[in-house]
Amino acid sequence: MSRVGKLLVAHPNLPKDNWFYRSVIYLYQDCPKQGSLGLALNIQTNLEIRKLCYDKGILYPHNSHYVYKGGPVNGSSVIMMHTNEWSSTNTIQSGSSYSLSSDNLMFEKLALLDTPAYWRMFMGVCAWAPKQLDLEFKGSFPYQTSNSWLICDANDHVMFETLGEEQWEAAVSLSASQMIDSFF
Repeated sequence: MSRVGKLLVAHPNLPKDNWFYRSVIYLYQDCPKQGSLGLALNIQTNLEIRKLCYDKGILYPHNSHYVYKGGPVNGSSVIMMHTNEWSSTNTIQSGSSYSLSSDNLMFEKLALLDTPAYWRMFMGVCAWAPKQLDLEFKGSFPYQTSNSWLICDANDHVMFETLGEEQWEAAVSLSASQMIDSFF
């Protein structure tokens, strides 16, 4: 069963010293042979998108858009997650409602105010070895079920309309609601 398009929500019991503490992660790859990849949605950096554009020779007219830390792996990779109605030259669909882009044209389009309905820019990714997430969900050694992930379907509100701690709280609430709904 693929978890692409799902949100992994850090368990409330996860210790504060864990990188994933109170994180919300969108899974965009979940393959038994290749492993899983995702983007941490709620870890905003101080890096402005304007700076990324400037480094590419593109004038970006906004000051208020920031880059998010997508994960602890491959920190120099830049990925834009966005709604499906928009695309660039290197865009792949991920789940039923969202896509990922990673190319210079996306910066040019953003600078010209050609933007998707919802979007965020990330540097870095979260990565799991093949079957590692299955072991984490089961609590198989060396993992513990008390620190496992909550999981839920992604939606625009949790993914794009909330930030930081509020985003994690909204994802916990959504996960609980979807779990209860599954029993009825």
